[in-house]
Order: sequence, then C-alpha cells, then structure tokens
Amino acid sequence: MRHRAALAALLLALAVRAGLAAEPESGVRPRSLEAELVERWSGVYDSLEELIFDQTGATALAFDASLRVRTIVAPVSLPWLGTSVLYLEEFLQDDPDRPRRLVLLRLSGEPGGPAAVHVRQFTFRDPERWRRLYADATLLGALRAQDLEQIPGCDLLLVPEGEQFQGGTLGHECIDSADARERYVDYRLLVGRDLYWYRKRLVRLADDQLLQESVGFEWFELHRARLFACRIGWSPSGRAQDLAPLSVVELHDEGGHARFATPDGHPFELELHSRDWPFDANRDALILVVHELGGAARLASAWTELTADQISVQLDALEVRCGPIAPNGDNLRF
Repeated sequence: MRHRAALAALLLALAVRAGLAAEPESGVRPRSLEAELVERWSGVYDSLEELIFDQTGATALAFDASLRVRTIVAPVSLPWLGTSVLYLEEFLQDDPDRPRRLVLLRLSGEPGGPAAVHVRQFTFRDPERWRRLYADATLLGALRAQDLEQIPGCDLLLVPEGEQFQGGTLGHECIDSADARERYVDYRLLVGRDLYWYRKRLVRLADDQLLQESVGFEWFELHRARLFACRIGWSPSGRAQDLAPLSVVELHDEGGHARFATPDGHPFELELHSRDWPFDANRDALILVVHELGGAARLASAWTELTADQISVQLDALEVRCGPIAPNGDNLRF
C-alpha cells in the first residue's frame, strides 16, 4: 500500500502540472507519451550489472564479479496487440545464443488519467521460435495471441520526468516464479537520452525482508565503442575462388563476441577488441580474432589501425570482413 500511495501522490502532482501547461495551437495534435517512450527506449544497450546484496544462497553471481548485459529494444507492428509495442531481448556476456529475457511490451496511456505510461509484459510460449522477431517481417506476421502469455502482476508504470521516464512495478504482485510464491520482484527502471538504468530487488512476501538486490547501468567505457557488422563468406570446396556469402553478424569493438556455424556443422566465434585489449592497455589497434569452437587455439587473427574502416581475416575456406555500421568519414566499403 505504501508503494501505491506514494506513486499516486506523484502522479497526481504531475497531472496538475500538466493541466497548467499551455494548450497546444489549434489543429496541432500533441504527441502521445507512448510515442515518446518508444523513441526513448528503442536502441541497443550495453550495461554492467552488479550484485550488491544477496541472502538467497542460490545466485550464480559472485560478489566480486559483474555481468555484461546487452539489451535490444525495438518497435514492432502488431496492431492486434496494441498501437505501441516494443520487442525486448536481453542476453549475457555478448552471447546472443542464450537470451535470459525475451518479451513484448505493450505501451498504453490511461484516457483522462495521470501523465504516465502503462507497460504490460508478454512472454513467448516458444521463445526460441520468436528470436529476433523485430528483424523478420515474415515471423512478425505469423505471431498470434495464442503464442503469448502475460506476466501476472509485473506491469510497469513509467512516469515522464523531463526527457526521462522512470518508474517500475507496483506492490507485491510480481511473483518470482523460481521461489514458489515466497518472494516478489521490485523492479525499477529509468530510460532517457543516453541513459539506461535498472534495479531489481527480490523481497520476501511474508515480512518484506530484502533478499537480493542488483543494479544495471550503461558501462561507461562502451560509450566509446563502435558497433561492427561482419560479413562471413564460406567455400564448400575449401578453395578461395568458391567463397560465397554465408551470413552477417554484429558485435562491438570493446571485447564483443559473436558466433556462427558453417553449413558443414563447424561452429566459430569472433572477437573484436580495441582499447579494451586485456594484455596491453596502451595498444592502439583494432584486433579481430577467429576461433573454431572446440579447437585447441585460435584459428586466425588480424590487426589494423584503431580507427580503420574495415578489418578482415581470409582463409581458403572462410572469409570474415568487418566494418563499422556507422563509420566515421567515408562510406563503409566491405
């Protein structure tokens, strides 16, 4: 009840403030809060997540460790679900093959209500089938209501604060399913221009005792990172003259990783390093490393100038050519 009372007071104050604002010019339709939040929230976030308190005894995190988390948020067109819908995918350690969170977010306002956005979360009954939904129009068109499940009690209420939105879950209804209804989730979120922050608490239902708390925020060093696209060519004959396009993967140059497999079943992993290179903090180079997973050592590597527009590794049966998605200077040539 304390959570609801405090939030109700905040929303009432915002509503009064909004009512005192000047009316828009005749014929000009004000932009909805949902549309503003879609713009603010959409993007790719690289966060550092730290565990700061734990009494559950069941966490996989150590107190002296942290996790790198990548979050992809993208708008999708699903009129039957809502007018403003976001796809959110979250995975650890730059490993997109193991998402820990995959949801759809339906954004809506309350007609005549306070200035806030209600965010309802939906999970997928078969998450693996709907991976990268935002990038596949055919997959998006195949999605139906029966493919989704609501997350009871885990709706978010986000309030505008200048160019930011902040808020979170309400009350004790967002139950942590891993603990047989003995604890609930208190989740806080702040989204703004160049700002993304969240806090997750697990709290015991019986007495509101805090059991675990973790925070996530954008890793400051990644503001310098560049996002690269790597085009992969493969030769079924093993001869360089037979190389043909295989796939495209994305990774950043501050220790980013990406995996792919060739049609003959061999898995590979790419690493891209620049200022984060662990063995020499002063090394001023862009470094691409190719691993064949299961092998004893790296398969190949290449390096070039730190600000180069492309870097590549070429073997007889495999070619990897990487360039920044938003390069500085000339257009990308790869």
